[in-house]
Formats: sequence, C-alpha cells, structure tokens
Amino acid sequence: MISVFLDANVYYSASRSPGGGSAELCRIIKTYKIKIYATSLVILEAERNIRQKEPLATRLNFYSSISDLKPKIISIDLMKAEENFLKIINRKDAYVLEGARRAKADFLVTLDKKDFLTEKVKRIKLPFEILTPGQLILRLREIFI
Repeated sequence: MISVFLDANVYYSASRSPGGGSAELCRIIKTYKIKIYATSLVILEAERNIRQKEPLATRLNFYSSISDLKPKIISIDLMKAEENFLKIINRKDAYVLEGARRAKADFLVTLDKKDFLTEKVKRIKLPFEILTPGQLILRLREIFI
C-alpha cells in the first residue's frame, strides 16, 4: 500500500484552491484509499496559516479535508528531527522530514521546492521520495489508471 506524508503547504493550498493540484491530490488519496500521515505540528501549521491569512470558507474547506482524509497523526522526537536534519534544512522543515521518516512514507509531498528539492537534501538518500502534488498525481495515475 502506498503511503504519503503531506506538508502543511499542501493542506493550505488544497483548502484555498479546491480546483488546484493539491486539492486534486487529496481527492485521489481519498478515492484510492492511500494511507496518509501527518504530525500535529504540520496540521497546526496549516491551520494557523489559514486562520491568519484566509477567509472562513478556506478554514471550513481545511476542516472538511482533514475529516475526509483522516491522516494518521504520528509523534516525532523534536530533538531527533534536529539531530537528523538541521544541518541540511531549517528547523521547521526538519520536523517535516522527521515526520515522513517516522511514518515510513513512500512520498513526502510539498510545494516548498526551495527548501526541500535542494542538492543537500537529495544527497542524504532519504527513505522516501520528495515530490510536488503535481508530480505525485502523475505517478499515481500511472499506478491506478
């Protein structure tokens, strides 16, 4: 079974733009019952950003999406995240990498190409692949369609 860890920006984008790629990925995840993981930090970051920047409708989309997707919330050791990843990525994103690692996800999906799709991150040979929502949609279409 395929497992996916979504970064906060994917939840944000899916909630803000129901016709966009992140929302489409969420629909595919739900349709094909793909295992999805998150940490409380990721969910809280998405919710905080939506509350601060977006209207009520976006917040309602977010809560609906979380309810539909039912991500399995996993715990991470913040010290371990920093120990493992702080040399290659900023603190906030180290927690995302650690979440995907602890979840044993096949894919980490993010819109943050600037921080996650760097040579430093690529060199460490992570046990999961980092993709954008669009890239994962294409991969899943090859598998399921």
